[in-house]
Amino acid sequence: MNSGTPPRASIEDLLAGREILLAACSRSMPQDFPQQMSRLVDNYFAARIDEAVFSGIISSCERVCVVAVGGYGRGQLAPCSDLDVLLLTDISRAGVLEELAGFLFHPLWDLKFEVGHGVRTVKQNLSLAASDFKVLASLLDLRFIAGHKEPYRKLSAKFRDKIIPSYGSNFCKTLWEKRSRLGAGMDSVVLEPDLKNGWGTLRDSQFIRWCAAVKGDYLPLSAEDLSDLCRDEALLMRARCAVHFMRKRKQDKLVLDILPDVASLCGVKGYNPARRGNDLLTAIHQAMVRIRSMGDALFRESFDCKNRTFIEFNGLTGLDGGLAVFETKSRTGYPLTREARRAVSNINEGADPGLGESLSRLIDILKGDYGWRTSLEMLDSGLLKSFLPEFAKVSELVPYDGYHQYPPGRHSLLTVHKCCDIFRNEFSEGGKCISPEDFNALVLAALFHDIGKGKKNHSERGARIAEDLLSNTDFSDRFKEDVVFLIRQHLLLVKASRSIDLSSLDALRGIAGIVRSPRRLRMLFILSVADSMATGPRVWNSWSESLLREIYSGLELVLTDADFSEMESEDQIAEAVKKLRSSALKQLAPEIVETMVGIMPERYLIAEDPDEIVLHMRQVLEFNRVYEKDLIRKPAGKGGKGINLVRSFETDDPGRVKLVVTSRDQDFLFAAQSGVLALHSINILSADIFSWSDGTAVNTFIVETPSDTAPADIWARIERSIMYALTGRLSLDYRLHKKRNSLFVKSGASRVPTQISIDNESSETYTLLEVITGDRSGILYDMASLFSRMNVDIRMARISTTGQSVFDVFHIESPEGGKIKDKEHANELVSALEYALSCVYKG
Repeated sequence: MNSGTPPRASIEDLLAGREILLAACSRSMPQDFPQQMSRLVDNYFAARIDEAVFSGIISSCERVCVVAVGGYGRGQLAPCSDLDVLLLTDISRAGVLEELAGFLFHPLWDLKFEVGHGVRTVKQNLSLAASDFKVLASLLDLRFIAGHKEPYRKLSAKFRDKIIPSYGSNFCKTLWEKRSRLGAGMDSVVLEPDLKNGWGTLRDSQFIRWCAAVKGDYLPLSAEDLSDLCRDEALLMRARCAVHFMRKRKQDKLVLDILPDVASLCGVKGYNPARRGNDLLTAIHQAMVRIRSMGDALFRESFDCKNRTFIEFNGLTGLDGGLAVFETKSRTGYPLTREARRAVSNINEGADPGLGESLSRLIDILKGDYGWRTSLEMLDSGLLKSFLPEFAKVSELVPYDGYHQYPPGRHSLLTVHKCCDIFRNEFSEGGKCISPEDFNALVLAALFHDIGKGKKNHSERGARIAEDLLSNTDFSDRFKEDVVFLIRQHLLLVKASRSIDLSSLDALRGIAGIVRSPRRLRMLFILSVADSMATGPRVWNSWSESLLREIYSGLELVLTDADFSEMESEDQIAEAVKKLRSSALKQLAPEIVETMVGIMPERYLIAEDPDEIVLHMRQVLEFNRVYEKDLIRKPAGKGGKGINLVRSFETDDPGRVKLVVTSRDQDFLFAAQSGVLALHSINILSADIFSWSDGTAVNTFIVETPSDTAPADIWARIERSIMYALTGRLSLDYRLHKKRNSLFVKSGASRVPTQISIDNESSETYTLLEVITGDRSGILYDMASLFSRMNVDIRMARISTTGQSVFDVFHIESPEGGKIKDKEHANELVSALEYALSCVYKG
């Protein structure tokens, strides 16, 4: 223990400094926050080493050197970043080292810093760097903090002179391989980027710095590139700091929920939250593209140039020259040199082939073997903007819908790519192929299908924009009409597949009347599938695919088979009954078949497969036996209540199961069934409600296959729970409330606004009620309960969950039967539903 004046209080200074710095972030994130935070921690270690000497833990600082590595070494500390620190020392006594490490790091842990530390000699660091690229990467960001500086100088010099020349090149190649796998198959400029480890973000900027450190310079990057790199790094780091500050934890993903608030902290002005968020995310996306492009060029032209052929700068001028460059890339897949990339980015004058020729050449580029990656570089370089400003205007818009994965520009290019794949795999050969001219129209429609984004009814608006564009070209009239039609109707099949009764000939005829020809149907189907796939996994899954293929098959029959198209409803029902009798008589007595067929609703006979109906008939017979026994066993008025049978059946998709629930028809039945399924974490995809004329209810559900952790008797448990819910022994409101507020359920209020609409035109029999709202556990139960309380009967439900939102369509009947035509009743239903959904969110 030394006498004399004690050093300054390291812990108190760090705590006070951090509180002052964080307080300054409440309205705006300081641009130099990472550097200020790093200086605070630097000062802590410098003071703490002095305190260690003063306390007698070490005799002097001559034998200890504290150095920063990783993000701390770069001076890039976000509010919740890890602190990566090395102690360089030749002290060998374990007790002393342990006491010193505890003295330095325990206060940081108490202050909630995440500290990663190592205690090694210079020799040990060099040995590890030679065998472990993670250590090598950390030493590339080595920075002296406190103590004796000689070990730092020695380590830096030997690392630079021995390790970098021997291992640096392989290190960069290994990083490149790992980096190339990120976003493989799909471009990764996503709407919710990971600001640290995502495509084109801070990890990519470090890749550039590391490669330059190994190489010794930044060539082929220019001074302007390096200026952009510094500015882009600062933007990404500021946004990351803002995310940490808002979340109060280490979160590096910029999610849409907090985007407007992060934008405010990053200095983006404006009263419109969506516009603020859009401006920030656009700037971040542009930074990501620049960083990724610089990293690609630096590595390829420095470490991999012997293995590659490049597209060189050839003195190109004007749009004609730019298109020529990308025609070569689309055909060969060769990368552009950095010089060539800069040249096409600066094209603003010169030879202009005209819009029609430019679009024709663009279509060929998009269809090329390497068209997908080529199209992205055309977008990122700004070449598309030079002759398609309408496309450029919407390319960076942020859709706050909870399910789009990419901005409209990238989404549209990915849609084109998926269209090309689907065409080649399914429609390029055989009797159902589409012609080369139709394929060209499809490609252009896919590129422009979201060109009307940003305002209401983007499909109609986009069709008008495309019509105006194409009026200045010499494409054929049929080509222009096809493109405009596809853009205007690109959501038709998706919406119809989730809303109409696909077994209804009248409904199919209505859609067929819009499509009008098998040729256009094929084009529209390809675009619909490609658009859904490009939207992302929150929309595209095996269930949505099956719906699109089902409506495509039905429409194809209507458009190509005259006998089928002209069939009357009575003939369709008669044909269904004939097939059912043929199948049922093989297993059941004739009198049973005739009795049961006579009490089945007509829609049931058409919608369900005959062989499956036979299984349902056997289930109904089993249910009747159980029900009658319960009537005998229990006192008068008590028997039969809540009795139901749940049976599961495999489907063609291993990810889906069909449930058939038989019971006596009663109030609250569908609500109880859907609530119990939600309580057991069974995700409902669709539901059909069939009431037989004898009072039997046969409700069918398509659900996702239960997870591997679900109990083996899950269906028996659900059957019991439905009985308890119907007899008052299970409170679904209370149980679902507990489930929603469970620690095991992800929290976070959804920003998806509730939209409810009534449609009395699309169905001959029922009113269609469409609900778009935020997703949560048991939402179908909440809506079904309201319908039950208002005496509204559900006949069919299509459930679609897309990320944070749900899109549900209910086919409903009024208490008197038929459509809900009374406007006051319809308005009351919509208002009550809006209130019920908003109350649950507030609760």
